[in-house]
Parts: sequence; structure tokens; C-alpha cells
Amino acid sequence: MFFRKKEPEKSETPPAPVGDGAREPATDTHAGELRAPSSDGDVSLLLDALGGVLAGLARHPVDLPHRSAEQSTRELTAWQRHVTLGMPLHSERDASSVGVSARDWGGLVRYVTDIQRDEQTSVDALVAELRSALWGCVSAVHEAVRIDDSASVETGTQLALVKKAVVSASQMSTIKSEVVNALTEIDRTLHERREEQSRQYRTLATSLDSLGRQLEEAKKEIATDPLTGVGNRKHFDLMSQRAMQMFSLGRAPVSMLMIDLNKLKIINDSYGHTAGDAAIVTVAQALKLVFLRQSDVICRYGGDEFAVILQNCDMLAAQTLAKRLADQIRALPAPTQSMEFALGASVGIAQLEIGEELPQWIARADRAMYQAKRSAFGGVMLADSGGGLAPMGARRTA
Repeated sequence: MFFRKKEPEKSETPPAPVGDGAREPATDTHAGELRAPSSDGDVSLLLDALGGVLAGLARHPVDLPHRSAEQSTRELTAWQRHVTLGMPLHSERDASSVGVSARDWGGLVRYVTDIQRDEQTSVDALVAELRSALWGCVSAVHEAVRIDDSASVETGTQLALVKKAVVSASQMSTIKSEVVNALTEIDRTLHERREEQSRQYRTLATSLDSLGRQLEEAKKEIATDPLTGVGNRKHFDLMSQRAMQMFSLGRAPVSMLMIDLNKLKIINDSYGHTAGDAAIVTVAQALKLVFLRQSDVICRYGGDEFAVILQNCDMLAAQTLAKRLADQIRALPAPTQSMEFALGASVGIAQLEIGEELPQWIARADRAMYQAKRSAFGGVMLADSGGGLAPMGARRTA
């Protein structure tokens, strides 16, 4: 069994009474050792907790050199179903579930360990690159300062010689000769200083430019969905908050579109996850062809769901764009030649209302999208200000 039962230890002091409905603690006094579950209910609680941990890991994956975030999400979801429900790790349909003792607990430990090790290796490599770039900048600055200090010392030495010559020399010719020599040396030193500083500043500029590019690329990677190339959920959270802030300042209309790819489960089941990923990429391509303004924010909200934030765009303009998007998706080639139906998407539209908070705005657009999936109005639904819904082309009600 997964849990090893521990024999109760004898004690002269009777255990403290446990109140009605309370559970015994999961650990004893010996270094927090795991005790055996006392009932099937305890096993269910432990499995639910483990499933929650795996679900959390699946929601926040990291792109790795040999494993994409999408792949990690699929694999972690499969492990979650395996350990909590006993489903097979592979996608065989109509397969019966297995009991707790027959589940691959060792494989789960190895898989999670491998992911954590790969993430640590990736982070270490990125930190090492950043550290190297920063130290390159520090070295360039240090060299420039060293040259400056060296030139200052040499200049001071020559000026001291001039002063000594002026004070000690009795003949004007001697003073003139010493001054000319000193000024010539000072001029040479300053010229060398300027040339060397110029070279060091060019080196520093190159290092800073390289560091800036690395930081921008890292920032872009953090905010970009690796499968589709559009913004990810983190980018959506940031830009939707900024859209609300801009709306509060100028009251310029701003609309949100929630888009869901239709029949993704059928595509995955019938043609495989590779075709499903290709279908998601196809929708992202359609979004890029329709929403062309620099201010348009396109993000992958999660799974087969996308979100678009449109600044200076009211509900009427958003309807037109949604219709154009639906036509564009249908016109794009199917991700696989064997697919027997055209791709489609459901769109929900919500224009931000005065005094509305971000969760309410998202929820209205989301409800409209799910209603569009169940409607026969061309797959586009408008969210009214009161939380109601209307098909595309209908008049909005207050």
C-alpha cells in the first residue's frame, strides 16, 4: 500500500479526548512521521490534496529546454487524473480505473522530481547569463574609473613639477622649458585619457545594449504564450488592469472579447493533441489578422480560450471585429487535412462600464462567450451592463 501503517505506541498516559467530528492529527511526536489513514475518508482527503498540488503545478508551468509549458500541463493533468481517479496515464478511451495500491506512485515521484530538477537547471542557467552580463558592465565601469584615476594622478604629478620649477628656478628660460615640457606631458596624458575613456565607454555601451536585449527578451518570454506567440495569462492580467486605469482617466470606451475554440475536445480525441495544438495556433493566427492596431491586446487566457482588449472601441465596433474574426477562422485551412469540419469559435463581448471592477468585467465577457457556444446566433453574444445577454445584432438594454 502507499501508506505504511504504524503500530500505536504504548503510553502510561491516556491520549487526550478528541471532540466530535474531529480527526486525529496526521503526524505523531516522532519527527512528524506520516501515520496511516484511519479511514477511506482520510485516503480521499489525501488524494484530493495531492490532486490540488498537481493542479496548481499544471496551472503555472515553466518553459524548459526539452519540455514546453504546454507539454508539462498535459502531463501533470494526466498524472492528476491517474493518482486521484485511477485513470490510465495514456489516452486510452474506455479504460477502467485502478485502485490506489496499483497506481504508479513511484513514477509520479520521479516525474515531479525531474520537472523540479529541470526547472532549477534552467533558472540557474538564466541567472548565470544575467550575472555574466552584469559583471561585464561592472568591469567596464571599473576600467573607465581606473583610467580616470590614473590620468588624474599623472596630471597632478606634472603640475607639481611645474610648481617646483616656478618656485626653484632662477632663470626664465629654465621656467619656460619646464612649463612647456609639463604642459606637453599633460596634453599627451589627457589625450590618451580621452581615447581610452572613449574606448571603454563604447565597451560599456555594448555591454549595456546586450544586457538590455537579454532583459527585453526575458521580459517578452515571461509575457508570451510559447505555443501561439500571443500574450499569456500574466500579460492579460497586467494589461486588463491598465485598460481599467486608462478608462477611469479618459472614459474612452474599452471592450473585452472572450473567444473559445469550438470542438477542441473532439479534435483532440479524433485527431490527437498535435492537431488540437495546431487548431489553437490557427485561432491565434486569425486573431493577429483581425486585431491589427498596436493598442490591441491579444492573449491566450487558458487552454483553448483567448481574450482581446480593445482600447477606444465601443460595443458596435467590437461586434464588427467579432464577426470578421468568426469569418477569418472559418476561412483558414484546417490544421489537418483529415478533419471533416471547419474550425469555429464562440465570442463574448463586454464593454467596460463605469464603476465596474475587473472581475465583474471579465465575468460578463466570459458568460457571454459560454452563452454564445449554446446559441444559434452565429457564435457571437453581447453582454449587457446589467449582466444580461443579447445575440449579435440585437439592441442592448440598460
